[in-house]
Amino acid sequence: MAIPLIIDTDPGVDDAFAIALAARSPEVELKGLTTVFGNVALDLTTRNAQRLLSYLGRKDVPVARGAEGPSGAADVHGEDGLGGQAHTLPDDNEIIDPDDAVQFLEYTVTPDTTVAAIGPLTNIANALESGIVFPRLIVMGGGLGLGNTTERAEFNFWADPEAAQVVIRKGNPIVVPLNLTHRCIADTEFLARVDPVLSNLTGTYRAYMENRSENQGIYVHDAVAVAEAIIPGTLKLKSHLLDVDDEGALIEGKHQVEVAEDTDWPALRAFMEQRLSV
Repeated sequence: MAIPLIIDTDPGVDDAFAIALAARSPEVELKGLTTVFGNVALDLTTRNAQRLLSYLGRKDVPVARGAEGPSGAADVHGEDGLGGQAHTLPDDNEIIDPDDAVQFLEYTVTPDTTVAAIGPLTNIANALESGIVFPRLIVMGGGLGLGNTTERAEFNFWADPEAAQVVIRKGNPIVVPLNLTHRCIADTEFLARVDPVLSNLTGTYRAYMENRSENQGIYVHDAVAVAEAIIPGTLKLKSHLLDVDDEGALIEGKHQVEVAEDTDWPALRAFMEQRLSV
């Protein structure tokens, strides 16, 4: 039986890969996307979610708008969030759920639902504060002694530190941190093997990476988290006692959190390449 899955997202190039991975995986039933500000502003992340679903032939999947806030990653994802290539995706999906993200989560989450949160955690924190319980919550974010926005803070946690605190303290999440995702690089060979429409979205991200490292590709942060939602056990977990400080950095604390520390990247890479090919 397929696992019901909701993705909370701020598309975003690696979000696009994650959404495509879920949409093309029969192990999950994609119940909806809830959108949040982040890589770009909410209007763009929502429109990008609609465009991606249309391209993937999944206009049956509802999109619910979530929290607005400041955007901050156009240098990585482009001004439109998709490497300046959003216009290459269909623009014929006008369907928006009448409820906002928290309301959508309230009536859609069931006892067997997995939620993968791959953007800033504002929607998820608001849902937790409203009393929603997530049976399985997978969060892409944070880093153990590692950041990508400040020296110690990862972007999704940095974008709304108070929300990250709520999620770590109340959400019982599985955290997929930078320490793992930085070892999962979609290099030029990977990108040559997958759907060329998706690969075409990565130009700005690739240029960003090339200017700052020797990596010839992109990090697939969000797809790593969604892979664990699709096939539980893909990632190797270890329990840590953690909290989040006021700047969005993961720190030692008193809250028990399952952290993804390792994976068989060659096997996961092959899985992604197969599912993301046309």
